[in-house]
Amino acid sequence: MKLDNWLAQRSQSCPDRIALAADGVDVTYAELEAEATWIARRLAAHGVRRGSTAALTMHPRREQVVLFHALMKVGATLLPLSPRLTAAERNAIVAVEEPTVDLDDAGELTQTEADLPLLGENDMDDVCCRVLTSGSSGAPKPIGLTYGNFLWSAVGSGFNIGVDPQDRWLCCVPLSHIAGLSIVMRSVIYGTTAVLQDGFEVDRVASAIAEEDITVVSLVTTMLTRLLAAGVDLSAPRAILVGGGPVPEEPLEEAIAKGATVVQTYGLTETCSQVTTLAPEDAARKLGSAGRPLLTTHLRIRQGEILVQSPTVAPGHADPDGWLHTGDLGHIDEEGFLYVKDRIDDLIVSGGENVVPAEVEEVLLRHPEVADAAVIGREDPEWQQAVTAVVVLEAGSEITPDDLRRHCSESLAGFKVPKRVELAAALPRTPSGKLMRRALR
Repeated sequence: MKLDNWLAQRSQSCPDRIALAADGVDVTYAELEAEATWIARRLAAHGVRRGSTAALTMHPRREQVVLFHALMKVGATLLPLSPRLTAAERNAIVAVEEPTVDLDDAGELTQTEADLPLLGENDMDDVCCRVLTSGSSGAPKPIGLTYGNFLWSAVGSGFNIGVDPQDRWLCCVPLSHIAGLSIVMRSVIYGTTAVLQDGFEVDRVASAIAEEDITVVSLVTTMLTRLLAAGVDLSAPRAILVGGGPVPEEPLEEAIAKGATVVQTYGLTETCSQVTTLAPEDAARKLGSAGRPLLTTHLRIRQGEILVQSPTVAPGHADPDGWLHTGDLGHIDEEGFLYVKDRIDDLIVSGGENVVPAEVEEVLLRHPEVADAAVIGREDPEWQQAVTAVVVLEAGSEITPDDLRRHCSESLAGFKVPKRVELAAALPRTPSGKLMRRALR
């Protein structure tokens, strides 16, 4: 099945609508189409062709989005790389992927334009991009996602939270990860506006929500908690999606109490972003749930593991029966709502009992003097794995590890209470905000 080039189609159906707001400039669909066409011809002169791979290492900005669309016009595969990668990490990926062109600035392209026919349509099964996994549970690996994956992801999300032609979706997460890239792709499919910021800053996000008519925002838990701590008014957007792992109930409760429509979402790079997302009308009733499966997506729990079957699953990542094994623990309630617990690899076996780190972390984060917390298993001759909390305290706090253990014992069974509490200045996280427990281990 063939798909019309999304940008070209939108430049005809809504040429004057704002496609992208970035770097203080609004770009219409007609303008974005003209820029992408010009860059596509320069890419072609640089040797980029159908089937080529182009590595882009950039901070989120207008030129990066233009290059995304230009690559689709020549049928090349995008390989977005984070500028936060070390030289060794980046070189290892480039050595394996062998990109035709390796850019960190569109200005590096030759000014010559090739007179090459550009693609007016793309095959559903063609790989559009190769996106690195977050790296929260191991070394990041590229996942090939197709045009069809992005289309079905946009369809499922749209049927769940709705689409308004005037939508302005704020993207303050990296475009080198599926969370950010899917916003750009989804917006051009819908014909709506993507509002792009280079990284997350509380003041900039607050200003955008207050002054730029933001209707949808995508965040991870740490971003939400920082916005709440700063007293930012989050009541205006019709949906604030929070993902990147299990979300503690306390910040969700606080946000909803302040009038925000905060909905938890669950997704993976291998599923081209969302698998489930709580519908806005269920935000308060199903607090803590990541929602029901999106349209065309099916879930199954096998031995505690979440399995996914969907046209959004990247080619080659499902088992012979068509199911993706996520490596995540969860359960589905009687109404079909998914509750995500943790990574199977992060499960702690202590004295023969299973301890889910996220459950203990949620209790720790309820303490007013705890700014951040992670729970891991340390090898232990008596317990096999000793439940260990690594905690970041609020500035000026004088609370002790024993105080925190007593706090946990008020809400948790004895085997779940941390045997040790270690204090740290900060916790290691990926660029998209996911906790890196393997680094703590």
